Amino acid sequence: MAYNAVIERGGGIRPGDRVVILGAGPVGLAACAILKRAGASKVIVSETQPERAAMALKLGADHHVDPSKEDFADRVLEITAGMGADLFMEATGLPEKVYPGIERVIWEGRTLNSTVVVTARAEAKMPVTGEVLQVRRARIIGAQGHSGHGNFPRVIECMASGMDMTPMSTKKVHLEELPANILRLQTDRSQCKVTYTA
Repeated sequence: MAYNAVIERGGGIRPGDRVVILGAGPVGLAACAILKRAGASKVIVSETQPERAAMALKLGADHHVDPSKEDFADRVLEITAGMGADLFMEATGLPEKVYPGIERVIWEGRTLNSTVVVTARAEAKMPVTGEVLQVRRARIIGAQGHSGHGNFPRVIECMASGMDMTPMSTKKVHLEELPANILRLQTDRSQCKVTYTA
């Protein structure tokens, strides 16, 4: 899903680009690793859960912003010395809360042609100001799924050549423990991926 979102649907990045991942769930975490490997000079993750933020830093993020404790837009603009970001990935499922900050970074940052890739499903509407997209030549792209366009073989090649995603597997359980742990994942965000072991 992350590869499809940031490389295929989002158009990828050029080495040296700055990227911001909002939400360090499994998709956001994988995007940190993929974008760092693709050459991002700064991978910034926005996440309120300390365990998830630490995992993002381990997988390739360079900076962590906790939007519950600091202003997201101010911090991103500070980290990037006023440049903003070339690519944003919204993976929180809270567009009404996070998009205004993304839009402010696009408006106040010096980067043109930013891409916002939306991967999280949400019923809430995204509050978009058309003038920001028009004047800053930014765009919003939706991404769903992960197959097609050779995504699986490319991800496998990335992992075979050193992109270590095993830290995402934060807990191993036996078959009889699986149902309870799947339910727990809905509210307990301290785990990332629960792995079944025979």
